[in-house]
Amino acid sequence: MKVVINADDFGYTRGNTVGIIEGYRQGIIRSTTALCNMPYLEWGRDLAANCPGLGIGVHLTLTLGKALTGVRSFTDEKGNFLSRKEIYAAELDMAEVYAEWKAQIERYIEVFGHRPTHLDSHHSVHDFNEKQKAVAMRLAEEYGLYLRRYSPYVYVAGFYGPTATRETLIRLLEENKGRDIEIMTHPGYCDLELYRESSYSTQRVQELDALCSQEVMDYVKENGIELTYYEAQ
Repeated sequence: MKVVINADDFGYTRGNTVGIIEGYRQGIIRSTTALCNMPYLEWGRDLAANCPGLGIGVHLTLTLGKALTGVRSFTDEKGNFLSRKEIYAAELDMAEVYAEWKAQIERYIEVFGHRPTHLDSHHSVHDFNEKQKAVAMRLAEEYGLYLRRYSPYVYVAGFYGPTATRETLIRLLEENKGRDIEIMTHPGYCDLELYRESSYSTQRVQELDALCSQEVMDYVKENGIELTYYEAQ
């Protein structure tokens, strides 16, 4: 049984990113996805330089930070993406979405010097509707990458907020014995920047605690679970 424990939002803030690295070093995280339009991407790259078993993909976004392409149809006057509610309600130009997401992938390649391991997205914008899903799948094929929910790893939900506990992790692993799965997580340390910018802030520390718990690590070892990350096709 192979399990991808993916930590979303790498590069969001310093504290958040340090927490993901901590979850790799002391816990069961072996995969993460980077927000390639955020200011801590290069800093995060350097932080992850001594983590050879950590796979890093791209966390495609339309709802956080500034657009890399300067597109105006789904950004405000300062170039920031519109809110999630506004993005979900808007009729987006798929050519512009393609260009923006491609720019985010290319930014990753520029910073890290190689392709990402896979693709997923912030607020699940990559498959919010069929048009955006088609764009994401086109890019995944173009770069030879797996895409969350459309890969050999079955996507397993349920670890978030009040349910982000060690008991939940063990239950999800137990319920999916024998299957190769991905569990999405959002661990991190809550620095001031994250506290001010994200509604999901202190909860990330709770997630980190569960992901680094001895009880969970013992279960993984005792059941012969292989912790892994996506690999480019």
